[in-house]
Parts: sequence; C-alpha cells; structure tokens
Amino acid sequence: MSRRQKLLTLATALGIVTALGGCLALSPHQMDHSQIDAYTELAKKPLPAAPAKQREAIARWQALLADFSTENIRGKVAGVYAEDTFFNDTLKTLRSPQAIEDYLLETCEMLHYGRVEYEDVAVSGEDVYVRWRMLYRSKKLNKKQDIITIGMSHLRFDDQGKVILHQDFWDATRGIFEHVPLVGSGIRAVKKRL
Repeated sequence: MSRRQKLLTLATALGIVTALGGCLALSPHQMDHSQIDAYTELAKKPLPAAPAKQREAIARWQALLADFSTENIRGKVAGVYAEDTFFNDTLKTLRSPQAIEDYLLETCEMLHYGRVEYEDVAVSGEDVYVRWRMLYRSKKLNKKQDIITIGMSHLRFDDQGKVILHQDFWDATRGIFEHVPLVGSGIRAVKKRL
C-alpha cells in the first residue's frame, strides 16, 4: 500500500471515529478543550490536606465501580462523589453526583454485565492513581464476547472523603470503538497499518 493510500485510510478512520463521537451524543462543549483545562486546573489546585480516612474513601469509590449493575450503583453515587466534582471518563465530562449516577445507570442498562478489577493503587500526596482492568459484555457491541480493557484513574478527595476529581485514562478504541459493527474493522485495519 502506498503512503498516499495509508494516509487516505487513516483519514477515513479518523472521520469514522469523529462521526461515531457524534453518534455517542457528545455535546459541543465536550469536544473542545474545556474539560482538559478544567482537569489541569483542578489537578494543580492544592488541597488543605489528604483526608484522614483516605483508604476508606478509595475503598468506597472502588466498591461503587467494581460492579456495574443498577443494584450496586443506584442511590450510592452521592455518598462517593462531592457535590462540586469533576468526572471525565474520556467519553463524558460531568460535574455533579446526580449526572454521574444517571450516566452510570444508563451505562448499566447497555450491559449484560460489567465489572472493574483493581490492580494497583498509588498515592502521591492528595493524588490517588488507580490502575484497573474492566471486563464487560454489551447488549449492542460484540454481543457474544467479553470486552476487556485497561486503564487508570486519577482521583482526588475532599476533606470529607468524597471524590472531587476523577479523570480516567484508557484506550477507548480498544474498549469500545473496535467493537462497533463496520467501524471496528476499519479502526483495526488502520491500527495494523500504522
């Protein structure tokens, strides 16, 4: 394949991913740099002190997201996330516990099952970094196969032990987009050629 054909293939794949982003109902403010600026500002902001019960706060957050079921999520998010919070999982940026709960419940409805396994936790001052592995089976994507992806979350907690900053870093192409009918094969083909 010539260099020009490779570039055209890459451009086509990027167009597909961009169109898919629109299909996922990303609002215009989520497609600009405002969430990156908000994350950067919050990550630099000094906190009075790490919460005295940081381990318990981390355990509450892990328990909430370990089991992606409506029974586990419903009514529990406000006990884990602060009223003024920043949540970005690379697909959505949300700023309140109610918005986060609505989003997580909507996600649960799209899954046969889902769980997150925690592999490591690193604490640096008030910053917490959690390395995880997510396994789920979607009702719409690749229905016969488990989808597995890895990632990391950067967390900060307030003095009450509630999450005020949650930024995920993970490969959404492997975790979602490669499993979208038609689009997935195009993304996999481009990745093979790069």
